[in-house]
Amino acid sequence: MDYTEVLDSYGTIIEDDLKRRLDEMVQDGKKYHPFLGEVYDAAREFVLRGGRRLSAVSTLIVYQGFSGKIDDRIVAVCSAIELYRHSILIHDDIVDAEEMRRGEKTLHRIFARGLDERFGIACSMFAGNILYALAIEILLKSGFDSDRTAEAAKLLATEFRAVNESQILDMLFEYKDPDVGEWSVMAARRAATLFKASMLTGGLLASASEKDLDLLLEASRHIGFAFDIQDDIIDTFATEEQYGRVPCGDIGKRKKPLHVILALQKDKRLAAIMQEGRSLGGKEIEYVQSLIRDCGALDEAKSISREHAAQAEKLILKTGMNQEAKDFFVSFIRFVDESLDWYK
Repeated sequence: MDYTEVLDSYGTIIEDDLKRRLDEMVQDGKKYHPFLGEVYDAAREFVLRGGRRLSAVSTLIVYQGFSGKIDDRIVAVCSAIELYRHSILIHDDIVDAEEMRRGEKTLHRIFARGLDERFGIACSMFAGNILYALAIEILLKSGFDSDRTAEAAKLLATEFRAVNESQILDMLFEYKDPDVGEWSVMAARRAATLFKASMLTGGLLASASEKDLDLLLEASRHIGFAFDIQDDIIDTFATEEQYGRVPCGDIGKRKKPLHVILALQKDKRLAAIMQEGRSLGGKEIEYVQSLIRDCGALDEAKSISREHAAQAEKLILKTGMNQEAKDFFVSFIRFVDESLDWYK
């Protein structure tokens, strides 16, 4: 199975439901105040820009994998998961001072047009909070048993707190040099948290056994680590043509993903460059890439990512999900693993 085919197929189902709900959100905003209509319209455009809905499809696949069906209730929950995820992305873009997201302006840059940066940031921050609130509201109204929806809502709230905690540490690491252990503490509540929220929501609502929920919990953690390491490597080594961004953007902001932490421990020349905290270009990018590559940090980070991917695959195969669901996650995990070879 090619996991992308499943993402395209199931993603369309979720997208249709999401569009309907976002249209209603825009209309409700207009009734309150014309500018709120504009805010919701901008948020709608932001959410619908593209992407394959990996988080929401993961919820759907896990639910279908245990229950053997897809119904309107779980599709509604998947829309909630997408709003949940985008609430986090909006806040990420503010903190990282990002200008673009999927080829278009970030939400805070859109809101700043014609006014000022402070307004853009504040409006975007509140819009992110609103999307989170809407996600919980849709979940609670999805039609599932009240006990199960309460558990799922509790899960999303807990993981939302966790991802915000990780963001605080991620920012702190821009001003200090963490070791691998500290990075692991932070990363355990970053992508791992999003995979946990999406996958366990599907399992909870499908009434999966405690054993299966425990397996999903551990699998999601390993998937999150493998994905995080790969995604950070992409930021450093992918070309602008591949990624749509200039390489080493995070390094220019003094961010310290795993491969950078490993490189800082092995080669002090990288530290001098990062202390400047500025965007890199041209030969500087090539130099930084060579430092990380030549000291062995890139290969070591790849190896750690692959260890997590291998553990994730073993755990997924132990669950009671049907074969289609297992094949989807195994295909995705192997893609993350194999794609590491693209960046050298």
